[in-house]
Amino acid sequence: MKKKIIGILQVAATFIGTVVGAGFASGREIIQFFTQYHAFGTIGSILSGLLIAWIGTKMMIYAHRIDAYSFNELVAAIFGERLGNVIQALLFFIIFGITGVMLAGSGAIFQEQLGWGRQLGIMLAVFISILFLIKGVQGLLFVNALVVPLLIGFVLITFYSSHAAAQYFPDSGHIRWLLPSFNYAAFNLSTALIVLVPMAKEFKDEQVLRYGGLLGGAGLGVLLLLSHLMMLGKLDIFLYELPMAEMVRPLGETMRLAFIAVIFGEILTTFVGNIFGLSRQLHSVFPKFFSVRMSMVLLVVGAFMIGQFGYGSLVSTLYPLYGALCAVVFIYMCCVRLPKKQG
Repeated sequence: MKKKIIGILQVAATFIGTVVGAGFASGREIIQFFTQYHAFGTIGSILSGLLIAWIGTKMMIYAHRIDAYSFNELVAAIFGERLGNVIQALLFFIIFGITGVMLAGSGAIFQEQLGWGRQLGIMLAVFISILFLIKGVQGLLFVNALVVPLLIGFVLITFYSSHAAAQYFPDSGHIRWLLPSFNYAAFNLSTALIVLVPMAKEFKDEQVLRYGGLLGGAGLGVLLLLSHLMMLGKLDIFLYELPMAEMVRPLGETMRLAFIAVIFGEILTTFVGNIFGLSRQLHSVFPKFFSVRMSMVLLVVGAFMIGQFGYGSLVSTLYPLYGALCAVVFIYMCCVRLPKKQG
């Protein structure tokens, strides 16, 4: 029973850590998809959290029942071989782009919040991530189990200390917020599955995946809602590349630096998870040409090149586009039936 509970917590932490990257932890994603719609974004954040919890758990169970090695096998089973290949290629490049954005985020932390060089932040993120990647799936589980509880703690502390008194719920209506809310769930879950599918293979008990997915999705939804409510009505922080770090500033320099470390840790969780999942996907498609290790090296080098661009501009430009592209895939995942249990 103890082993089962630990497994559930590991799945939940990895679920949250895979979705929560530089864009979420820094606050840029929250502003882009929710807070710019003011109080209407409150409903949007709740809707996104529910969708991610439901479909994320469903897809992990689907992958477990077909014994999928990587995201490729899941997509081929759901969409068929021909269409599946197109979707695999699309999501591969989307997730690869996000991986580069993670490094841009690490550079922004060092430049904007610490006054140090961007390249130092990027190189440090690459170096630490390589250490975790060498450990394989255990390294992935460990880094998420370490960082995710810290992020949850900081969001709760910041929320209650900020005394957010803005209007939380809308009282009249336009629905411009609805599509971004759906796109946020589509984008984040579709890309997170690159990590969640190979992780699902590591757990033999389907109940661990079910409860871990629902717990992780619920936790993610709460973090999403609280982060949005904290920034609601505070238009001055929209100018920063790392608005959440500015929210923590009133709590003192020590707390601000500690939260910056947590954001950096969340960048590592997403970067490590993406490289882990993409390398398996690349090896699965081209087993004769790319070993898992060689794939990791090539992906890290490519992400380093993307990371040279500005973090804020990458998030505001690429993320809405990625959300729209992933929406069709996400709609189909909502409708697909789970295969029967084996045996």
